[in-house]
Amino acid sequence: MNDQAYRLREMMRQRRERAQVIAVTSGKGGVGKTGLSVNLAIALAEQDQRVALLDADLGLANVEVLMGVTSFYNLEHVIEGEKTLPEIMIKGPGGVHVIPGSSGLARVADLHQEGRERVLAGLKLLGNEVDFVIIDTMAGIGRNATAFAVAADEVLLVATPEPSSIVDAYAMLKTLVGQRGNVRVRLVVNQAANQQQAQAVAAKLGRVALNYLGRSLPCAGWIPRDPHVSQAVMQSRPLLTTYPDAPASRKIRDLAAAFTALAREESPASTGGFFRRIAQSFGLAGNG
Repeated sequence: MNDQAYRLREMMRQRRERAQVIAVTSGKGGVGKTGLSVNLAIALAEQDQRVALLDADLGLANVEVLMGVTSFYNLEHVIEGEKTLPEIMIKGPGGVHVIPGSSGLARVADLHQEGRERVLAGLKLLGNEVDFVIIDTMAGIGRNATAFAVAADEVLLVATPEPSSIVDAYAMLKTLVGQRGNVRVRLVVNQAANQQQAQAVAAKLGRVALNYLGRSLPCAGWIPRDPHVSQAVMQSRPLLTTYPDAPASRKIRDLAAAFTALAREESPASTGGFFRRIAQSFGLAGNG
């Protein structure tokens, strides 16, 4: 990184009080949500951003599988006071810091006071140490799926051209807006055959959002249907590091570049709200 790029990065960090938190969510499984989370994190790291990836999916450790890494500790150990959040982080491809969530996140809403404070303290510390936090949430509209998405600075809602995915994406959007009216949500159309198909999906969801929710649904970008994606999954390796020149890799890098550019333009007041909102959901607003 040259001197000019370094100075620009440091200026951007000084402008932001805390990390930009991006939640990647979907109305249903099987739309490529975790793959986007993993590869977006790596793409941001390639642009000299400090990135942490929180696996908030309570099912299998899909983030670890796609990254080809294994953890010995997770958020459960933080809750119980056995480890701190920095101590459970593992280094993934591209230098991304991976935070294994495991089943510990399922108990967040019902934690004892000490457990809540430990989680919050770890998240606040993390937010001061990185530029971006990517959260891979659960799919669906259940409480555990939406808790972190609602608190995030921005939500990427992933949908495919399949009709069921479009319907479920709208259901997720409706749920998020119902829980927090000013939530920032942008659509990512995944597995599109071409740009025209992606635009059609975005237009359809945009019209429904405007007609029934009274708000727009901007499209952050689209990712093509690409056989390299499944090939990388079979190898338990990230797409960007395994097939860096694949069509899907290039689109994900474009998305990361847009986030980096947006972060340079935002004022300090526009970031860092995630930690306050999480504190409120934990019943610790006074400590946030």
